[in-house]
Amino acid sequence: MVLITGPEGCGKTAWTHRAASWTKNFLQGLFTPLTVCIVDLTKDGRVGDDTATRVRHVIGRLLDELELLSILDARELDGLDRRRDDPATLCPYLSGIVRGKDLGLLVLLPPSELAEEVHQYLRLVQSRVLFFCESSYDNVAQTASTLSVAGAKPLAHFAVDVLDESDGWNFVSHRLSLANVNGLAVPAIDQATIQQFMRTRIQGRGRTTIRELQITCEQVLDNAIRASRNQVSYADFTEYYAAKAMLS
Repeated sequence: MVLITGPEGCGKTAWTHRAASWTKNFLQGLFTPLTVCIVDLTKDGRVGDDTATRVRHVIGRLLDELELLSILDARELDGLDRRRDDPATLCPYLSGIVRGKDLGLLVLLPPSELAEEVHQYLRLVQSRVLFFCESSYDNVAQTASTLSVAGAKPLAHFAVDVLDESDGWNFVSHRLSLANVNGLAVPAIDQATIQQFMRTRIQGRGRTTIRELQITCEQVLDNAIRASRNQVSYADFTEYYAAKAMLS
């Protein structure tokens, strides 16, 4: 099981998808023949339900997605469906099926707010089925080191943090390079402008996240394109936040 923790907006979901894609390619290249399927359940969370109900719902959604993937036959799907309400027996059964079919499953779970829910998923992990789970809650991150011991199964924990001043230009310069490679005409923006923006936001709010940086840059660049300007300045950022009434 892979657990990704960090503040809201710091890029955990994007990190999860990229990590799953890398893992799929790595495993398929290392083990032949092996087909690895990614099952994205990140939007299937339930708010307000108890842990057992939430876990049953997620495992039920996993079965629904497996049926849509058409990688299991009718007999296998029927056997899984009969165990739908008991994840503790369903997951070992599913593991046996995928082992026999040279399959691997990477399951991207919904964000979790409870350490107990993460622990339940860890207990359900079986061979050939890898769970990715993310959480923005401190109580989950704080208990991550004890979850593996309690579940007697390996847990890989990655902590994603907020940005520092240098991260801003790393992100923007990479995106500008991608635009150039793809032949997209975008307004120019220099390193000093981004560094000033990052410094102001971090000093004013105490932190900034990859989500805020991405949304802000997209809006500022879009405004410059609409105004037929080929250069973005720091004033464009201050005007954006003034319009949003978000000045620090």
